[in-house]
Amino acid sequence: MPTKKAVWPLGWEDGYRAGRQEGRRLGTCEAISRQLRFEAPVLELRVLYVRTGLWSYDPLDQGIIDALRQLVREVHVAVPTDDTVALAASVRPDLVLSLNSVECLSVAKVDAIRGMGIRTAVWFTDDPYFIDATKHIAPHYDYVFTLEEACVPVYRELGCANVAHVPFGANTAYYLPKRTEARFEADICFIGSAFVNRAAFFDRIASYLQRKKVFIAGYWWERMANFPMLAGQIRNGQWVSPEETASFYNRAKIVINLHRSIDDETNQNVGGIPALSVNPRSFEIGACGAFQLTDVRHSLGAAFAPGEEIATYASPEELIEKADYYLNHEEERQTIALRGYARTMREHTYPRRVRQLLVTVFG
Repeated sequence: MPTKKAVWPLGWEDGYRAGRQEGRRLGTCEAISRQLRFEAPVLELRVLYVRTGLWSYDPLDQGIIDALRQLVREVHVAVPTDDTVALAASVRPDLVLSLNSVECLSVAKVDAIRGMGIRTAVWFTDDPYFIDATKHIAPHYDYVFTLEEACVPVYRELGCANVAHVPFGANTAYYLPKRTEARFEADICFIGSAFVNRAAFFDRIASYLQRKKVFIAGYWWERMANFPMLAGQIRNGQWVSPEETASFYNRAKIVINLHRSIDDETNQNVGGIPALSVNPRSFEIGACGAFQLTDVRHSLGAAFAPGEEIATYASPEELIEKADYYLNHEEERQTIALRGYARTMREHTYPRRVRQLLVTVFG
């Protein structure tokens, strides 16, 4: 006798299919993570790490601290308001490393630490946007590390002998593939501040986004001329925690990345030093196993293979075209997302970045 086809209650079949696909995605990510787990010998070094002291940089600070604890024998942590000079004199570290935005750790303290014969290094977080400030800080350190490759020659011209481009990475304690609640679901997601270029760009795609399930969050989105059109889908003027950001990335079908412009009114970059390198958000999206649709930076190809590990757009019109395509080609979208995740785990995590930094200093 012919068997009867199962009758699913309304919505159950779609839910079952979605759950199965999500389980497969998470299982594949777990297999990739195990295969690409980073291991390195512990170095016989003592490092004093000085945090930014800024709450917004906590995921970066913590990612670096966790990586140091994995890579070196002894780690001490301070904040800029601590008596870091006395601490350095007591601990006698092999290296004092400062994560720095705009003089988080005073240069007077850095000079005093160097005066004791202790190596110092700075890792700049906001190049090239605040280069007018950081160019006065860099010469006070023995080693200068920047996330922006275009700033390397600038610091060398200032007399800094040891300068290297070391991008930030993904803090995989926060940004990782995970199962999330349905309330985080979106067709398209963007989390970040509405710098002028971003507000103008989203104005041009607002009518398209209005027809999709969208989540946008960050500061200054009221700048958009078409803000009322999307107001119900924008969490404006609110900071989204790293944990919640990762939940939205995991649940979104498409995560947009749109880099900040070098001529934004909030910048301190009078010389117009270009921004060639990708932002840390590129790696955070990748670490969630999410599908990323990004604008193109000069050095994007050094981080991800466009069309294979990440998707790109060069205009609002192309973003709409690509978004429509990938929303309707799920298998292709998932394949690119998983390749991007594998590339992130292979190259763009903090243990790998910090190891690169330590090798630059100690050989």
